[in-house]
Order: sequence, then C-alpha cells, then structure tokens
Amino acid sequence: MNKTNRFWEFVLFTLLATLVIIGSILFFLWQALSEEQLVSLSTMGTDYFLYIISIVFICAAVVFTGLSIIFHTYIKPLKKISAEASMIYTSNPSHRLSLTGNMDIKNLSSVINDFADIFEDLDKNITEQILVARKETEKERNLMAAIMAELPQGVIICNTSGRILLFNSLAKRIFTQETHSKRAEYFIGLGRSIFHLIDKDLIVHAIKEIEERLQNDKISVASYFITPIYTGRLVSVETIPVLDQEKQMTGFILTFQDVSDDIDRYENIEQTLFSFNKNLDDTIAHSKIFVEDLIEQTRNEREMASLYKNTLSKELTCLEDKSIQLSKFILDTTLNKQPLSKLPLNYFLSSIQKRVKEENGIQINLLNDNNNRRILADTYSFTVAFIFLIVNLSELTSKTTFTLEITSSNGEILFDIKWAENPTSQIQIENMLTKKIRALPSFGYVLKQNRADFKIIADDNQTCSQVRITSKAESKSLVTKKKRPAVIAASRPEFYDFDLFGIKDENLDLMDVNLKKITYTVFDTETTGLNPVGGDEIISIGAVRIVNSRIVYQDIFEELVDPKRDIPMESYKIHGLSYEMLKGKPDIENILPIFKNYTYDTVLMGHNIAFDMKMLKVKEKTTDVKFSNPVLDTLLLSACLHPVHEQHDMENIAKRLGVNIIGRHTALGDAIATAEIYLKLLPILNSNGIFTLKDAIAASQKTYYARLKY
Repeated sequence: MNKTNRFWEFVLFTLLATLVIIGSILFFLWQALSEEQLVSLSTMGTDYFLYIISIVFICAAVVFTGLSIIFHTYIKPLKKISAEASMIYTSNPSHRLSLTGNMDIKNLSSVINDFADIFEDLDKNITEQILVARKETEKERNLMAAIMAELPQGVIICNTSGRILLFNSLAKRIFTQETHSKRAEYFIGLGRSIFHLIDKDLIVHAIKEIEERLQNDKISVASYFITPIYTGRLVSVETIPVLDQEKQMTGFILTFQDVSDDIDRYENIEQTLFSFNKNLDDTIAHSKIFVEDLIEQTRNEREMASLYKNTLSKELTCLEDKSIQLSKFILDTTLNKQPLSKLPLNYFLSSIQKRVKEENGIQINLLNDNNNRRILADTYSFTVAFIFLIVNLSELTSKTTFTLEITSSNGEILFDIKWAENPTSQIQIENMLTKKIRALPSFGYVLKQNRADFKIIADDNQTCSQVRITSKAESKSLVTKKKRPAVIAASRPEFYDFDLFGIKDENLDLMDVNLKKITYTVFDTETTGLNPVGGDEIISIGAVRIVNSRIVYQDIFEELVDPKRDIPMESYKIHGLSYEMLKGKPDIENILPIFKNYTYDTVLMGHNIAFDMKMLKVKEKTTDVKFSNPVLDTLLLSACLHPVHEQHDMENIAKRLGVNIIGRHTALGDAIATAEIYLKLLPILNSNGIFTLKDAIAASQKTYYARLKY
C-alpha cells in the first residue's frame, strides 16, 4: 500500500509547497498595497465571492483529473510492469502483461512479452533436456523404490536430529494400523520426528552402543532392540549408522519387523508343550504304579517280574528324557526365529557393571566361569531389566555392593545375584515382577520377552539373599528364510528427501529459520457459515504438509466433522456438504486433538487464515485444544508482494501465478492449492528481501488486510 501511495504523497507535497510559495508571494504583495487598494480588493472579494470559489474548485478539479490521468496512464502501469515482470521469471513463465496505458507503456509491455516468450521457450527446452537426462536415472530410482517397498522389513532413515527423511510402505503400515489415533504416532511423514514413534531412550541407547563399537573398530556395529508401539504390537528394531567420508555419523537407518505374532506363536507352543509334558508325566507315573501292582500280583514269577520292572522302568524314564529334549529342541528352534541378538556375555556384563556404578553408585563384583559365551537377548531391554533389578535390590536391602556369579549349564546361562547380610522379603522381590520399567512393559514381561526365567533362592520361607535369572545361550539356527516373490519395478511409490540429512534443529529459534527450510501445515476448513462466534461450526478440515520446500502429497489430513446442527442452503451451495453426509461422523471434540498432533512442530499456513484460526479459537474451551503455532497467510503475503493488484482472492492469485486449482471449496483441495501458491510466492519473497519467518510475519502485518478481524 505504501508503494502505491508514493505518487499521491509526492503530489500532495508538491501542492503544499506550491501553496506555501503562492501564499508567501500574496502575503508580501498584501503588505505592499495601499489602504485604498486593500479596500477595493475586499469589496471585489465580497461581491464576487461565489465566482472566486467556483474558479478555485474548477481549477482543483482540473488539476486532480489531470493528475489522475497521469497516474493511471503512466505511473500505475509502470508499477504493474515491475511486479508482473518479476513474476514471469520467478514463478510463472507463462504469465503475460496485459496493461492499459499510453502507447509507450503498451510498446514496453509488448517488448517484455516478446522476451517472456523467448524465456518460456528456453525454459521449456532446458526442462525437456533435463527430463531426458534424468530418464535413465529415474528408472534406477524407481527400481530402488520398488525394492524398498518389497523388503521384508519396514525401513525408516533419519538424520542425526531424528527427523525422518525416508520410509517405505511396510514401515507406514506397521505404525498406522489404527485410524483416528489421538496420539502423534498415527502420523508418519517426511520431516517428522522418529521419537513420536519410538521411545527416545531406546534410540539413544542404540546410538551410544554403535558409537562405542565404531570407536573400537568393530565390523558389526548394528544395534538391536524390541519395543512395544502405541498400537499394542511388538516390533523388532535394528539400528544401522549412516557414515560420511570421515566416518562421522550423519544419520541412522531403522529396520522394523512386527514380531507380535511370532512371540504369541512361541508362547502357544510353550504352553502346548508344557501341557503335553504334564500329561506325559502323569501317564508315566500311572504306568509305573500299574506295573508295580502287576508285579505284586505275579510274585511266583519273580525273575520275569524283575526283568519287566527294570526294562519298562528304563524305557519310561528314557521316554520322559526324550520328551524333555524334544520340547527344548522345538522351543529353541522357535526361539531362533525370534529377533533376539547374539549378545557377547563380556560386553553385556561390563555394560551393566559400568552403568550401575556411574548412575547409581552400586558396585558389582563379577564371577564369570566362561568369558567367551554369548546369550540370546534383546540388548536394550535385557540390560535395562538387569539394572532395574539391581537398583531395586539396593533400595530394599540398603546395600551398594553385590556379587554377580555367572555359570552355564545345558544351553543356559545362570546369573546369580547375591548379597551379604540384610536378607529381604520374598514378597517385595516378587512385587518387582509387575513394576513397569520406563517406556518398557513390566519387569516380568521383559524377562519373558527375552526368554529368561526369574527365581528367588530362599534362605527360609520369608526372606532371601540371592536371586537368579536364567537366560538362553547362543544356539545354531536350523530355520530357513521364506522366499519372497519377484520385485516388479513400477513408478516410485516411496517417500524420501535426502536433503533433510543436512538439516539440524537443535535449539533453533523458528523465527530466524529460512522460509525454505521450515515445515508447514497448510490447512483449510469448511464451515456451516461465516460467523465463528455466532454458532457456526466446522464441518471439514483438510491439510497437507510442506517439507523442505516440497509438498508431501502422501502426508495429508482430511476429516469430515459432524456439526450437530443444520447446514444453511447458502453454505451447502458453496461446499456441497449436507447434514445427511456428516451425520454420524466424529465431532469436533474428537477431531481437533488429532489435528493438533498432525500440526506438531510446524508453521500453520492458510489463505485468509484469520477466519480458520478464529474457528479453532472458539473451540478451545470445549476441546481443551489450543493452537500456538506460528501462522502465515498467503492472502497477506500476496498483498505485501503485489500491492498494485486489487484482487487477492485465491482464484486471482492462482491465475497470476499459474496454479491450477482442483477441488475448489473442498478443505483439502483449497489446502493443496494454498500450498502450491505459497511455493510460487517463495522465490518472490526472497527477491524482495524476505528470507526468514520473522521477515514474512513483519511484512504481512504491514498490509491493509492484516487489519481484518473475525
């Protein structure tokens, strides 16, 4: 607006200066006149006052009309030429100047349009050459993406800040098995934090483990852990580092496998074998009793009875031993299918010893009979479970020194934790089994998950000074991998942006971040009317995200909302949503918490977003959901960049920038159109010296439209 008014400001200043000069001249002339001349002038002024006033107004009108013609013929067209010419080379090469003005302005517009034709042809030729050059590369990328889609594990790649920069379809399915979740885990997308999906402590532990192995020049540096996710499923996670040329970690790869069914299957097999062995024991016991009774009845054939007794007893005992061995073999074979790591015993023990000493001041004295063994366990959860047990024992016994004796027997590793004096209650120790360990399930469940047993070695019926954990030792796997079907290369179905590797977000002030590096949630609402405080309700919310200056079309939010009231015909004609279509849909109290999680850690953007924010504002009391994100409005940005244009509605802006609107007056369609408009405005913002979020907000607040209130 200020740029548009500069011409009139100059005119006003010129007129005031002219009036001051004319007034000064008249003042000096008035002083030089005689008394008779002054009387004559006064009489003429009184007699011809109306004529003089008329002449003054006519002159002013002529001057104003002339200046207005000059402004609209020369000044305003020049301003439009400047604005629209920059639009051609920054955002829309197809845009052409169509201006009214004098012949010189029209000739200048024609010359610029000719250059624009040349520029557009050149741009198209360069684009075609780039497309041809990319054709072979695109095939390879599509093949890679298709292979990624068919991997037997879900894959997520993150930068060092934990921001997601690649994920495949299986990973998305694993974490989005439930719809309408009120938690952030429901949303998996580029630029989002992995810590919304997996507990941060688990990943930090894995990274530390990897860094230690890298420092020791280990070949195998991957780290494994098992964790429950918000859907209630258990997933096995492998963490692999991404290193640069200097072997510094620039990110990490997480591979996921849903192991819930495998674990359930193992538990079913275990229960079935337990039941079978119990029945077999009962049968053998009954058989022995039957044989003994039979022998008693055949005393006259003592030699025959003795022979049968010894032979049958041995056979039954042998059958019992074979049953136990078969059960162990089946369980071990099944166990090898479970995602437990082969964990070096030495590494495991030193890790526990070091951590409890540094974090809790507890001394562990190790007695290990075999330093080269490996145990089958989940690195993170089994380590945390051991530390949890020792810390709780220390609190119960007031002891800070424990002995950990390790022995091996029949494919098992026995961990005996002992302490001198201060025996503690068995009941208190048993209660530990139900206690939850931070983000993990209960202590007892973690042991079960690691195929470990817990036993109290009692001093008497009430107290003890020793507990034992029995874990599986490493065994050879007899399991063969399932064969998967052939991979068919298709169009790229995966979601990735490797430019996110270079983005760091620790301790950043969002207001000073470059506009191109900000993650945006672009959204729109459809409502029953235009009066937020008068009872009108939201009936639809649509949103899409912009990550690293790219619209992520796969990461959308689209929900219909039951307004629990009628919809006026005037509104229905605009968005086409009727009460019958919305009846039974989730209400705003259920939708807004989900949308709040979707917008987490982003800048909100919309077109005339003040109205949408007001609709959200009036729902704060009933939903207890408050949106405190920074906000940008494409309406204000357009008015700031192109003040010479009078129309800043979505259709006119899109037309100027060459954006095709699909699905107008649907929440998601308008949100996508707004996102495309913003990306077209972005280079124009930069060319006007607007680079950061703070710059954009400050520029928006100076426009006339920023004064509008709802």
